[in-house]
Amino acid sequence: MNLIKAHINKGLKVQFTVLFLVSVCFLISTYLIYNGDIDCNQPFYDFYQKNLRGYLFSGFISVGSFLLSLHTFVIVSLKDKLFSTESYKNIFADSKNIKVEDIKEKELYLPLDRLSCFLNLSIWLAIITAISQFTVGLANYSPASIFCIWLAMLTICFMLNSLILIRENIKVMLKQ
Repeated sequence: MNLIKAHINKGLKVQFTVLFLVSVCFLISTYLIYNGDIDCNQPFYDFYQKNLRGYLFSGFISVGSFLLSLHTFVIVSLKDKLFSTESYKNIFADSKNIKVEDIKEKELYLPLDRLSCFLNLSIWLAIITAISQFTVGLANYSPASIFCIWLAMLTICFMLNSLILIRENIKVMLKQ
């Protein structure tokens, strides 16, 4: 079993924890790199405000809006084209050693619910990240700038996890 399958087969809380820890590692490494601000005649917050803040705001507001419109389409399409098909129900029943008639919809749609949860969290995080760029990011304080960058990294981790979940569901749909 590869690393991706091992990760997505874990529970929701475990996935949240892994993504949070990855983003915390990024936060710690960013802090260690820029501890005491960069020594190029400008503090880190100044570099962040001039070079990153605007791009992070526009990028995450765009991605959040796009994911918002994509969410319903992806979930409904996967439900109709994969999870509601007889072939998927047969595979699911065989894997659980039960009859097709005994399948509980909650269990059948669990992967879809997990994907929906991650997409929703990604949307919320993208919007919160964008808002933080013009609220917290305005502070002339390097830890505030590092927090905004960390929040962006956390959002990217959740988006990548959503992408992995979408890809794995599509692989099942295409019988790969």
